Amino acid sequence: MTPQTSAQNSGTHHLRHRLLLGAIFLAAVSVGPVLAQDLDVSQEVSVAIGNEPPYTELKPDGTLSGAGPDIDRAALLQSGFKNFSGVTMAYGAMIPALQASRVRMVSSGALNIRPERCDQVIFSEPVMCTAQAFLVRHDFAGRVNSYKQAADLGIKVGVPAGSIQGKDALDRGIKAENIVNFPDNTSAVKMLQDRRIDAIALNGDGVLDMKKRSGDVSLEVVIPVTDTPIDCAAAAFNKSDTALRDAYNAGLEKLIKGGEFAEIMGKYSLQANVALRSKAKSTAEMCSR
Repeated sequence: MTPQTSAQNSGTHHLRHRLLLGAIFLAAVSVGPVLAQDLDVSQEVSVAIGNEPPYTELKPDGTLSGAGPDIDRAALLQSGFKNFSGVTMAYGAMIPALQASRVRMVSSGALNIRPERCDQVIFSEPVMCTAQAFLVRHDFAGRVNSYKQAADLGIKVGVPAGSIQGKDALDRGIKAENIVNFPDNTSAVKMLQDRRIDAIALNGDGVLDMKKRSGDVSLEVVIPVTDTPIDCAAAAFNKSDTALRDAYNAGLEKLIKGGEFAEIMGKYSLQANVALRSKAKSTAEMCSR
């Protein structure tokens, strides 16, 4: 074989190699990233909620409602999911339920992103961002703006069972015997009016909704609780369910860019969440703080 023939054969080999790589690349591009490719979209997605309007609510007929479930459905609908069911449970039971695969996800209107939770489950990107707030009787108006002030006064504070409010109250000096778990928002307001507790700790929008539903003009809203950060909640998934989490994130991004996210927030009078979310850190940053 002459040197010229050898060079020609070598050039032909390299050309074929480049063409083969190009064909593989074009095939990958034409197929595109189909996030739900390995997911059975015909399966029902069971969603854990705390039944805390306007974020999450399970209607008497079993219909999932609230801003969180509406966002969850719309985000996963982008990948073809259509069947959803709601399961009401205490906040403290949600992560164990995910880990045991008793539910497929926790609604974006339920759990705030916290580093210790990131060790147990995986979160979507932030969905709802808010500040903690108090609902107090008029006799405590202007006197309780922080958990520390509540601790110094020795008052009883109502919190949802297993919630971040309960943890923050304890961390900031309120005695365990002065932290009272309530089963639902209606019961909490009744406890406040009956003086069994002196303040309700929740997120800002939840407190505003409590006061509105109660019709009691004597109740005062305190936003924010000054010794707590602005938090963001997100959809939570079992650590092994990365494909569903990725499909959710892709759908969420489409909702935000297309304006449907803002529309859903507006439907529940949660417009402030849209502005707060736009300033939020990523989930990775929140998990590492």
